[in-house]
Amino acid sequence: MHQKYISKKYDILSTSISINSLNWKIILFVFALLIPTEFSLNFVELRLTVYRLLLLLAFVPCLIKVMHDKNFKILAADWLFLGYAGWVLLSLILHLGIVGGMKSGGILMIESFGSYLLARSFIRSEGEYAGLVKLIFLIIIALSLLSIPEFLIGKNLFRPNIEHLDFRFGFVRAFGPFDHPILYGMYCASAVSLVLYVPIRNMQDMGTHIGRALWVTIAAFISISSGALAAAIVQFALALWRKLFGGFSAKWRLLLIVIFILYLIIDSVSNRTPIHVLLHRLTFSQHTAYYRLEIWKWGTRNNVAENPWFGIGFGEWVRPEWMHSSSIDNFWLVIMIRYGLPSFVLLALGIFLLFFVVKGRSLLSGPVRMMRTGWCFSLIGLIVAGCTVHFWNQMHVWFFFLLGSGAWIASKGDCASSNLPRK
Repeated sequence: MHQKYISKKYDILSTSISINSLNWKIILFVFALLIPTEFSLNFVELRLTVYRLLLLLAFVPCLIKVMHDKNFKILAADWLFLGYAGWVLLSLILHLGIVGGMKSGGILMIESFGSYLLARSFIRSEGEYAGLVKLIFLIIIALSLLSIPEFLIGKNLFRPNIEHLDFRFGFVRAFGPFDHPILYGMYCASAVSLVLYVPIRNMQDMGTHIGRALWVTIAAFISISSGALAAAIVQFALALWRKLFGGFSAKWRLLLIVIFILYLIIDSVSNRTPIHVLLHRLTFSQHTAYYRLEIWKWGTRNNVAENPWFGIGFGEWVRPEWMHSSSIDNFWLVIMIRYGLPSFVLLALGIFLLFFVVKGRSLLSGPVRMMRTGWCFSLIGLIVAGCTVHFWNQMHVWFFFLLGSGAWIASKGDCASSNLPRK
């Protein structure tokens, strides 16, 4: 019944779902993310990867397009994401001076708000969005097949001179073309819900939508990253809940109630905090969970609490003597420590409002509703996984691009109250 419904609804898109429906700038950008950083250019002490260079060239044209296109509806989230990028820039200027802050903060603005703008500018319909999902799925198929030799024997076909990390379960953690297995795994895991809820008729020979989601999950597993697996598990859990309670209008409020009740139960019966229990389940070992919990404690109490407004920049963060590594395995905590609490609040509020507007749209066609579900689940998986890993380089850019890729849904339906008036 469910599969028949999806197929029938997607017949209306079968002629438009094609990679050719994508703007060439989007196609170039997606492939640029796969080019190893060894091919970067050094310009005025800046490391310009190919995707950074494309975002630099596209930033002003995309900004003009968004701000002056009469058919383009500006959302409150747009301003909040701009505010986030601006606060990061201001924070780094205060820490590094005008020249250093403009360089580092400017690049981060290009990576975050620039990639969001690029998606906002050129993914504006269900056909373009479905074309993007198709392109991502085909890329992940190719990446997974080409990464098998690395996974089994440590031979990276993209970066032959890469130094691999420790073995896990007797296998090599695959980098693929990315700078770290975490980035490779998170990139693949981000597509689980996208391919699960955007069935494309002319791709049926590759298997069902569930088969595609499983393939993407296996591709993510090649990285043997707990963050990637956490993102995939969260998405499958949300999909299962939606399947079980599909006809219940308050299913998501019910889910929040269940999570709250489980939190109280764990807190009362366990000798560990619920957060510790959750981290243990989302990581490969209790030691890793404990380590990340300590990172959170020291990060919030000894860094964020003492530098709440503008953070500490790229300086060394305060941590216990036995914690030799300076890495912070938490995307959200990194933002708070480096740039201050306001940066996190602006970003979190922007994500929440974008979700709220997109979710609040009614009178959507069947295909758009399915795309909305896939987009929301994908980002929720990344948001949860971001509590256990950091997003940097390609994954940092990809996260903001995915945010912008679903914002077009906000212009669909009958809810227009969230649009800001133009001057």
